[in-house]
Amino acid sequence: MTDTAECETPGVSVVVITLNEEHNIRECLDSLVALDYPKNRLEILVVDASSDSTARIAAEYPHVRVISCDKGFARQKNVGLDAAIYDIIAFADADCIALPHWLTSAVGGLEDPRVTGVGGNAFPPPETGFFGRCVAAVGHPAGGSLGFDANVDPSCAEGIEFIAGCNGAFRRSSLHAIGGFDGRFEGGGEDVDLSRRLRSAGGLLKYVPDMDVYHKPHVPFAAYVRWNMRVGISKYALHRPRLTRLMLEPASPIWSLALLAGLIWLGTAHPVLLVPAVGLAWVALLATLYAKARPYPLLLRRRQQTGLPLWAVVAVVPFLIWVRQVAINIGQLGAWRGLRGQDT
Repeated sequence: MTDTAECETPGVSVVVITLNEEHNIRECLDSLVALDYPKNRLEILVVDASSDSTARIAAEYPHVRVISCDKGFARQKNVGLDAAIYDIIAFADADCIALPHWLTSAVGGLEDPRVTGVGGNAFPPPETGFFGRCVAAVGHPAGGSLGFDANVDPSCAEGIEFIAGCNGAFRRSSLHAIGGFDGRFEGGGEDVDLSRRLRSAGGLLKYVPDMDVYHKPHVPFAAYVRWNMRVGISKYALHRPRLTRLMLEPASPIWSLALLAGLIWLGTAHPVLLVPAVGLAWVALLATLYAKARPYPLLLRRRQQTGLPLWAVVAVVPFLIWVRQVAINIGQLGAWRGLRGQDT
């Protein structure tokens, strides 16, 4: 690239927020340092709230600026936004690995002056194990192994509805115009809220198909459940649904416990009917997913790119989708209870 071309290349500040990411941060920063973007038009900021050695590892990189602050997704991103020196702000999670063309693709998507922010895919790394591939096939975050277009309609003239926090880039002026990230979102959901407010202010969000990162799935199973419970807490902060609505949702723990109790009773009183009943319940779940869950039909069509056998797509992934919805509901109920406790 010539000196003239480099001068015309927009400067980009990449913000990575961290909380005890000592096992991930080195791989993340290695990928950012190796980007094909001009080094003199790039700064990397790690906004750290860790109690482990994350900050020490990040400080080993000469071109990485480490900033310490209190934990909180929105709070840390706002600190990075305020500290950034360039007009384009890109965000990546510490458990992400950016592909070499990631930033070039992002900046290309922002060449249209109407576009406020861009987002892309968050595929699982190639070495991801079986359970991690199943988690990624659920379609979160940013579409998982299915691609971001599993959750959005990229052909929509009005743009996409949201940009995932693990892979996004924005005009700094647009973020400042809406007051940055909402500090209430300490454990997630700040990306959905920010996208919603940008769109309300007239901003256009765009999906860039080759703006790719690898995102490590939330494994093992307990980590997957905890992550989705945090999603539930964030969803409650976004929508504040009534308790009656939460209790009556199909994913409410009440219905899950009722189903489990019914199967236990059936297995005790009429054991010969247990297997057919479980089979019918599973067929009903698959039919519901196919009819109402947009990514699931896409999963069946794109099964090859997930690296999963068919039996995993029809058995393990639906189970994980159900677990996700139940965990989200539990998180929402916990958030409702916590908010009510503050009011009393």
